[in-house]
Amino acid sequence: MNETSNSKKGTIILVILLLLLCGTLFYIWNNNRSLKEESQKALLVKEVQVQQAMNEIGMFKGQNAQLDSMVAVAQQELSSKSAALDSLLNVSRLSEKQLKKFKEENKQLLRFKDIYLRKIDSLIQANQALLAENSGLKEELSGERATTGKLKDENANLNSKVALGSILKVRDFKMTGVRQSGKNEKAISKAKRVEKVKICLTLLENALAKNGARMVYIRIMDANGVLMFEDGTGSGSTTLNGKEFKYTAMAPVDYDQSDTPLCVYWKKSGTWAVGNYKAEVYCDGQLLGTSELSLK
Repeated sequence: MNETSNSKKGTIILVILLLLLCGTLFYIWNNNRSLKEESQKALLVKEVQVQQAMNEIGMFKGQNAQLDSMVAVAQQELSSKSAALDSLLNVSRLSEKQLKKFKEENKQLLRFKDIYLRKIDSLIQANQALLAENSGLKEELSGERATTGKLKDENANLNSKVALGSILKVRDFKMTGVRQSGKNEKAISKAKRVEKVKICLTLLENALAKNGARMVYIRIMDANGVLMFEDGTGSGSTTLNGKEFKYTAMAPVDYDQSDTPLCVYWKKSGTWAVGNYKAEVYCDGQLLGTSELSLK
């Protein structure tokens, strides 16, 4: 009797365990399906938002070279950030944490659009003010030319001095290899441990310089003097002094004639090689400074 009773108990326990296993497997399958459905909806919403942002920014194209450059940079950044967002959900086993991060990053993408629209508006206003100022100056100079050639020379010299004085200058321009350690950022000099480079600088106070939005371009040269340029990492090209100008990274900045700090990060694919790297910073068509970084 005891053996028969034990056998029945063992069978019952086995059945219970199998039912629990089946229930667990069904829960996991159903949860994964729900996550995938939600992720597909999130992707669709993101695509619509990105397209709307592209259209809103693209409306300002064709007015002048400066706006065209800013629009192109903004659209390229939107496209890169959108692709980076897609990679968060392009995994075989999706987790709730990944989906939550995707939604948070998508909110940042929309904020990026609003920032660029404000900068475009600032640039338009600055251009309009400059056109009005130039128009008034031309009328005044036209009258003065009729009375004296000396005034023409004096004005030309003055304009030249103002133009030279309005060129921005930088200080504390430094390029550093960094690595994320928890919530903290750590400076790294060993090439194989570097995750990205951090370029920081300060645009100096200048009462002669124009207020408003500006683009700061960073060019990084490797140990062989070759420009580091990778699609999808923020690298791109624009026009500088009538010629194509390629850059490693760029950042918009609002300048109000006071000291303006700025930091730009750039991460390349693959590991960093041992050697000496050189960074150049450009703004308003001018080379403002250089910095070097040695990785061991």
